[in-house]
Amino acid sequence: MTPIGYRYVASSMFALAAASAAALSPSAAHAQVAGAESEQEVSDAEPAYGAIITVTARKREENLLETPIAISAFSAEDIDKRGIVSVTDLVDNTPGVNITGVNSGRNDRSFQQISLRGFTPSTTSSTLTASFINGVPVSSATALNAVIDPQRIEILKGPQNAYFGRNAFAGALNIVTKQPGNDLGGSIVGEWTSRNGYDITAAIEGAVIPDILAFRITGRTFGTDGSYVNRFNRNQTLGDQSTQAGTIQMNFTPTPELKIKAFAMYSEDDDGPSADGMISAYELRSVNGAVNIPFFSGNSNGTLVVPGQSNCMLNGFTSGISANEARVSRPFICGALPALAPGFSPAANTIEDPLLAASLRNGDARVVSPADGAQGYGLTRQYLHLHLAIDYELGDTGLTLSSLTGYNDEASSALDDLDNYDSTPFRGSLAGVNGAARQVWNFPFLVERVNKDFSQELRLQYDKRGPLSGLLGVSYLESEFERDLTNVYSEEQFLSPRSIASLTAPGRSETWGIFGSVSYDATPELNISLEARYQIDTIFALAGGRGLTLGANNAFGLPPGVFGYGDTILKEDYENFLPRAIISYDVTPDAMVYASYSKAANVSIGSFNTTFLSGSRGELDAAAQIGLNVVLDPETLDNYELGFKGSFLDGRLTTTLAAFHAVWKDQYNIRSITFLDTSVTPAVPVVVSGTANSGQTTINGLELDLAAEPVDNLLFTFSGAIIDASIDSFADPAISRTTGVIDDGFKGNQVALTSKYSYNTSLQYGGDLAGLEDGRWFVRADLNYKSKQFLNAANLTWIKGREQVNARAGFSYKGFSLEAFATNLFNNRDYVSLVESSILEPSFRLSGAGFNYVTVALPELRTFGIRAGYKF
Repeated sequence: MTPIGYRYVASSMFALAAASAAALSPSAAHAQVAGAESEQEVSDAEPAYGAIITVTARKREENLLETPIAISAFSAEDIDKRGIVSVTDLVDNTPGVNITGVNSGRNDRSFQQISLRGFTPSTTSSTLTASFINGVPVSSATALNAVIDPQRIEILKGPQNAYFGRNAFAGALNIVTKQPGNDLGGSIVGEWTSRNGYDITAAIEGAVIPDILAFRITGRTFGTDGSYVNRFNRNQTLGDQSTQAGTIQMNFTPTPELKIKAFAMYSEDDDGPSADGMISAYELRSVNGAVNIPFFSGNSNGTLVVPGQSNCMLNGFTSGISANEARVSRPFICGALPALAPGFSPAANTIEDPLLAASLRNGDARVVSPADGAQGYGLTRQYLHLHLAIDYELGDTGLTLSSLTGYNDEASSALDDLDNYDSTPFRGSLAGVNGAARQVWNFPFLVERVNKDFSQELRLQYDKRGPLSGLLGVSYLESEFERDLTNVYSEEQFLSPRSIASLTAPGRSETWGIFGSVSYDATPELNISLEARYQIDTIFALAGGRGLTLGANNAFGLPPGVFGYGDTILKEDYENFLPRAIISYDVTPDAMVYASYSKAANVSIGSFNTTFLSGSRGELDAAAQIGLNVVLDPETLDNYELGFKGSFLDGRLTTTLAAFHAVWKDQYNIRSITFLDTSVTPAVPVVVSGTANSGQTTINGLELDLAAEPVDNLLFTFSGAIIDASIDSFADPAISRTTGVIDDGFKGNQVALTSKYSYNTSLQYGGDLAGLEDGRWFVRADLNYKSKQFLNAANLTWIKGREQVNARAGFSYKGFSLEAFATNLFNNRDYVSLVESSILEPSFRLSGAGFNYVTVALPELRTFGIRAGYKF
């Protein structure tokens, strides 16, 4: 068992023992099931758009309109009416938030990074927006897709380190599950959509021992065909998805003072090849199976395989490190990306034959077993989440002692056609030489990752018995991951055995924190809150599959030794003090203004560069040339915010407004260089990459949320955001090499992969069904908009802004409901996200020519569906 596993079992046993002891105490008596009282409280008041929403942004339940933090919150009713069933749906409905699922030439659910308020993570191992279930951290945002029928979703904007610890640099996303009630009840909902889509969920809850032990069990089965036909194989669609998930929650309330909640969730995803498209700057042709690149050859002989869609020539550099380098003119795509070339994309060379099957059966040097990993092109993913929450009220002191224990185990395996085009017109590398080798050229790529973490939090909270309240807590988080980027191409083309050298360095971190807050009502209208966390992150630098030998007095000052895969080369402690101060003032009993200052720091589990250490002399020199160090400094953030929240016209109008100014320093940014390594024989082209503190960005933003009920049964909402993420300094040799923009040339540009302008607006109207008591009907339309997103910091290439309209209408009678809906009603085909890459072809001539094509994430096209449900 791993250290994480031992700690989880030990902590769980301790917590259960404490719960059992309390249950056997003489004071055991009937108590309300946790959550029932608070839900009753919020249902009594009915302002615009339903009941008051409570949030837990400060580790306790508070009215959304009385919490001096910028928050977007969605109630259970709002989630249903908007049709939110995934993280992508949530992001579409939230201005100021973007999501990207494209990485390494693929677009799937194994990789979903959230960009909140313009804070776009620069590396796949860096997360700036933390994710939680009931306040317990989860290892990735994709885990939230498995939460079925939640009570609410909270998006906390701005730094949340003081309460939520590491990775809450830009904000936090928390899903709150529904609490089981005393009465036996449940629901079943079935949804059927175009493209053979189905989504069936069921829930049942009730009391095992009335008022003492209650349960809630949910299940989901979901599947759909993709929106796009694979032009390589017209019998296959791209973007197929399938999910099986289940949760169980037990609430144990042996005494009025003690509440114990245990939650378990397990999900499995089994998706087909991803829905992405390729837009190439270079044209590729096949001449009797050989590659012809007209840009270099000067002729257009052969069969067109990849059309070149370049519309500009960029005057780039040979390496992108210095402005004194020689300039190189290269084709690229400038401005808004064009449509995919008709007849060529989207295409994925998804050949499944004995060669591929043998490769996938090979369990050598893999982090996911062949039985659990991808069985063909597409994604498999298993996710287990467990947590235990204990709250114990210490008599009438106003003190509550709480414990939160969490465990996550996620394994994903995705096989993709990394070249993203039909490459069968090109000969395989050993075609005609070895009959066992594939005769046509292909580049299958297997990406696997295992994440595990354990967390424990203990806190003592003092609720107001006067003007003062406060909290004091300690927390621990241990995370580890293994990652395998397997070049299946080499196995199939050259029949070479898979080697442990292919394994990238794993990661491990330990985080200790002590946190607290004090809130004081200076007057009945004026409140002052001081919050802070002192945190120590211990990051371990581990050796990758190639191993590492370091001599004494090495250039990087590291301890000498011989290190095998997973061995600790170095560990570093990062200490940070993370405060937040808030002043709020009640202008009226229903309106509040507030001002806050917060400081944040981000220490990534990948805060070391170790891959190049086990490279050749040439790789070490190249790493030093582009300024890579082994140890990085933390990213830091100073955030200033002003806000307003209020309810007017007897609750018919509610609004929140926030303006912020943030300075993001010591940004993590990728640096890479491609060169011919002459320190080895024969000389080979090599890419050296790593992370550097090479950027600073100033972000100014304005966020507005408004809900109104101008007349009975007519509900209107509007949410909008302006996020001006302006670069102060930036450096990335790979981008400079392609674009010719270097150092100060990036200043004033917008951060990539985020939208400056975004909004969501909805209109809903309903009423009573004539002649049917308890019968209701409604019609609703939602419009979501996000403006263009830039490809990179050079701001020369972008995807256009995207609008999507969703519509829904239905009725309910007693426990039965029936709805009809359409998503992406006008079939908007504009791209969702983008990433730059290099074309792969048999000669590999273009792989060292800088970025020369763009992978775009394709949207789900117009979908019609019906939804029927029954609650009992």
